[in-house]
Amino acid sequence: MNLWLVPVDEPSFQRTLAEPIDLSDWDDRPDSFPDRARVWGVRTDPEQGSWKRNRRNLERMERGDPILIYRNSESQYTGTGRVGPMAHTEHVRDEYWDGGPALDVYVVEGYDDSVDVEPETVNRLLGYEESFWPQGLWRVSDDRPTERVVRKFDI
Repeated sequence: MNLWLVPVDEPSFQRTLAEPIDLSDWDDRPDSFPDRARVWGVRTDPEQGSWKRNRRNLERMERGDPILIYRNSESQYTGTGRVGPMAHTEHVRDEYWDGGPALDVYVVEGYDDSVDVEPETVNRLLGYEESFWPQGLWRVSDDRPTERVVRKFDI
């Protein structure tokens, strides 16, 4: 199990998490994707950047991995969930994210936006420096006590 720290500052990404979106018109939607779901994406479009770290992280993501969502604009952790079905598609990017660089998407299962936690609390639980703040999609390393965060926030 990997714990992911996921940035959601982009308004279009916030919308696809706030309410389930209608995916029924996605022509080549994988069978594993529901007709309606909360969706988040990983920036991997090679035409819009190299995204090497994002690609490496994406390869390590697995269904069921817990996520802790943060908002840089608020300096807060604001939600939790788990990685659901994943797909590589332009559909969500073009229909919901104004053509941004996220081509790899996943369903956020068990989404809970009732979390309102300062970074120092999460940093203390994970053994990070008090001033640590993730940059982009962040995989918490295996040597950190991720179970503390999973239990504390019931992810």
